[in-house]
Amino acid sequence: MNAALGAFLSFLLLYKYVALFVFIFTSAVILPLPDNSILLATGAFASQGYFSFWISLSVALVANVAGDCVGYFLAKRWGKAALTRLRVHVPWYIDRLDGYLRKHPRRSIFLTRFVGTADALVNLLSGFAGIPLPMFLLWDVLGNFVSLFYILYLGYLFGVYWSNVSGILSIAGFILFAIVFIAAIGIARGDFTHFRKHE
Repeated sequence: MNAALGAFLSFLLLYKYVALFVFIFTSAVILPLPDNSILLATGAFASQGYFSFWISLSVALVANVAGDCVGYFLAKRWGKAALTRLRVHVPWYIDRLDGYLRKHPRRSIFLTRFVGTADALVNLLSGFAGIPLPMFLLWDVLGNFVSLFYILYLGYLFGVYWSNVSGILSIAGFILFAIVFIAAIGIARGDFTHFRKHE
């Protein structure tokens, strides 16, 4: 365990749910924190009685959704105005991804909750594309609930051996990110035209 993660876990044990909220919210706003390791550890601590599993899940869910909404609202409120004012030309591949998101908002929002930093980009694109807030919230909450539940539960299940699972989750997360990245390139190039059906 590295020194930074050790400090995070000490802070987590000291301030419990407040610390959990701060970590997950900050990570959702795209700052690079080891959120999977923190969630696994929280699940392990819950198995030993230091935390409540369900309260931890609720706190993490609210924190993650709140962080996702920050990106969504920033892009919705200031995204187009900022691009116009700065005279930024939107690259063609962002236009393609934006078009795909507009046609498939549910699957895009839900699936990217499992892929680390890809969800932050989809949050911004959702706000920029004007995806209705109720739709964004519904699929954001559902995706976050499932992804947070399984990570917390793995920590709960493995208990003191949670750190062994952390490395496996990191590899799985990297593979999922690579798949989403390749799919995004394919969408941007127009290779996946058979996916362009209305939901």
